[in-house]
Amino acid sequence: KKVLFTTFTRNLALDIEENLKTLCSADTMSKIEVKNLDAWVGGFMRARKLEHRIVYDRKQDGALQAWQSALATKDATLDLPDSFYSDELEQVVLAQGLTTLDQYRTARRIGRGVILSRAKRDAVWPVFEEYRGQLASRKLKEVDDAYREIAEMIATEQGSELGYAAIVIDETQDFGPQALKLLRAMIAHGPNDLFFVGDGHQRIYSRNRAAMSRCGIDIRGRSRKLYLNYRTTDEIRRQAVALLEACEIDDLDDGHDESKRYKSLSHGPAPEVRKTSGLEEASEATIGFIQQWRSAQAENESLSFCVVSYSEKSRDALGQQLQAAGIASVPITAQSNHADARNVVHLATMHRAKGLEFDCVIVVAPESYLGPAEETAGQRRLLYVALTRAKRGALLLQV
Repeated sequence: KKVLFTTFTRNLALDIEENLKTLCSADTMSKIEVKNLDAWVGGFMRARKLEHRIVYDRKQDGALQAWQSALATKDATLDLPDSFYSDELEQVVLAQGLTTLDQYRTARRIGRGVILSRAKRDAVWPVFEEYRGQLASRKLKEVDDAYREIAEMIATEQGSELGYAAIVIDETQDFGPQALKLLRAMIAHGPNDLFFVGDGHQRIYSRNRAAMSRCGIDIRGRSRKLYLNYRTTDEIRRQAVALLEACEIDDLDDGHDESKRYKSLSHGPAPEVRKTSGLEEASEATIGFIQQWRSAQAENESLSFCVVSYSEKSRDALGQQLQAAGIASVPITAQSNHADARNVVHLATMHRAKGLEFDCVIVVAPESYLGPAEETAGQRRLLYVALTRAKRGALLLQV
């Protein structure tokens, strides 16, 4: 039997596999399968000849048409905006795996902010039912529904054995309830069956917030907190943690985490936080930062750099400025981390940089990301993730 090592994004799965190859022999690697969960689900569906394609973005193509058709059926007397239906679908219906009106009538809606009577729930539900019907007619399926249905298939198939001795899950905080329930279904209960690693500080997909115990994964008395940071200097860690001050951090199981006991073992220069007038000035600051660190590096040293920006458009614009200054760069995409690229500056969005690490990181973000904490918790977590990619030096530029 193999060990499955899985995580949320394809980028990180690629990086994990490359790192494992430096630690494990070829014989050991032949017993380890490294694959992000969505890729695993896609392979399972193809093997079972399930024809549905998975929807990851409701704002594109057939999924958008299906959603618009569903919204056309909403009850106008409720006076609820389209955004309510979208959030209700993600945070309640899909997250909890609700498939019937009876289930929706009794579903927990904590934190939704809008109280719905039984009659209102009855009036809201047809929109979700219509949406799923529209998706089915196009052979499409929401990813959370795919997780739920595959978990049910595994549970109901007699003698269904996926062949794993254990499953290791990295970036647990990125997985929603249906993904965690699928992972639980993928291997029989036993000693050392599942091993989870996660950090609530890095929860950047708020729609995926889940309590492990509610997903059939009991970690009470079996969990440990790791307080030592081996990657980031204490100066960078402190700056990153300061961004999350006043933001609620969960412990992945309906509890709260704190930041006071965490510390780093290495030290270095404090990261600089600078306001700029826009991308052009940010590019100049980025170039200066890279040149300063390169000029100070030892003769036999080759520092790794990454410019982490808030969008693909801004990432590409910064890359063009670097190229114009004679600094070679390469973008990190869903297809490749370009981990073997040398003497180049990597370019990434904040989501794509997740799980990766570099000697020096330049983070470029809108000034609005540092607005009131109660309004910008999600953006602040993105900044936290981006800054903590740095091992030695960091620069945060506000545009």
